Amino acid sequence: MDTIKIALTANNADDLILRITAELHKRGFEIKSFMYSVDSSDTAEIGITAFGEGSKKEQILRQLYRLYDIKKADLAAC
Repeated sequence: MDTIKIALTANNADDLILRITAELHKRGFEIKSFMYSVDSSDTAEIGITAFGEGSKKEQILRQLYRLYDIKKADLAAC
């Protein structure tokens, strides 16, 4: 199991956290930490640290980017 860090920028929505965590769960990732911050323009900055297979990190990044509220998804330096 590898540790990955994901940085997301998204539109703030009521079910955003639920959809993100469900995507991670479906791919077999275990969330270690989750940081969520909203600025005045309703844009959310999200930082996630998770355990999972390192070979699936690009796949989970693509899956998260497909969520309709996500504006940007990047792997952060570990």
